[in-house]
Amino acid sequence: MPRKKRQGRPPFEINDKVCRQAEEYAAQGLTAEQIALALGIGESTLYEKQADFPEFAEAIKRGRGHGIVSVTNALYQKAVVDKDNTAMIFYLKNRAGWVDKQETTTTVEQRHIIDLSRITDEQLSQLESVFEQSVIAPNQSRKNAEVIEGVHHELLAND
Repeated sequence: MPRKKRQGRPPFEINDKVCRQAEEYAAQGLTAEQIALALGIGESTLYEKQADFPEFAEAIKRGRGHGIVSVTNALYQKAVVDKDNTAMIFYLKNRAGWVDKQETTTTVEQRHIIDLSRITDEQLSQLESVFEQSVIAPNQSRKNAEVIEGVHHELLAND
């Protein structure tokens, strides 16, 4: 009885050539999914092989590092040698913490009017006492008390 041929992808072997390819793809900024596609494997296989073969994982890490170094050097050269303002600003924002911001100071004045026309003299005295004890500094208490009395007297005069 003849044997059936196995179908599917051939086993993916990690070797120096595959490590160099993966490193090159990573240096170009490819994502894990894109590296897997370029190598002809699934993304899950890529992760499995990285876990099983440390040299493969290191090749991808090394490639990513080389890519970042290349682009950083190019950006630096563009900013320093070519005096490109955009490159300078981008570099300083990302490496020196520069930010675009505008500070605006706003002062809001709030005035509250409290209707005391419906409270008794006794309640007003209690309110004045509580107010003096909790809010007003000792040297200001008499001035504010006069205001409260003035409002109170004014309200009585209008009744």
